[in-house]
Amino acid sequence: MTESLVSMGLKFAIDLVVITILVRVIYYSFKKDQEFAFSFFLLNIIIFFICFVMQTAEISMGVAFGLFAIFGILRYRTITIPIKEMSYLFTAIAVALITAIGKNLIEVALMNGLILMAVFIMEKLWFVENEQYKSIQYEKIDLIQQDRVEEIVADLQNRTRLNVTRFEIKSMNFLNDTAQLKVYYKPQA
Repeated sequence: MTESLVSMGLKFAIDLVVITILVRVIYYSFKKDQEFAFSFFLLNIIIFFICFVMQTAEISMGVAFGLFAIFGILRYRTITIPIKEMSYLFTAIAVALITAIGKNLIEVALMNGLILMAVFIMEKLWFVENEQYKSIQYEKIDLIQQDRVEEIVADLQNRTRLNVTRFEIKSMNFLNDTAQLKVYYKPQA
């Protein structure tokens, strides 16, 4: 009993350190979205404890993965999560699984360290000049012409205060005189 509690405490400490570095140091430094950051932390912690309990209760991993699928369907079915946030969510889940189920603490720490290193390298070194995008409903449909692209970009920059680099027309509604644009921009440093 005491050995199990010590093991849980050590693994939970490793999990907390890893998820804190992943979310607060890496994710939160590029995108200050508290809602997603909160979800990553909470989901990681809950999955850690569920996996730890399932591991000690000798429940099959098929049941565990089914449970996680249900969590995903119930909560994340209602909103669209950007691909990058979905990747962080999957990483938070994977860290919890690896840490809770791993037998050797050194291997667990090494795997988590490698995950953090890979995410850090991709986030901070490889994809530093990343463009982000927003979907915008644009009502100045008369501007949407081949020779007025710079004018549209300038208008979008002025109205959104974003560093707009380009845009794509996703759809046009001539009844309402609007266009749905996918506006690409570089986030402010």
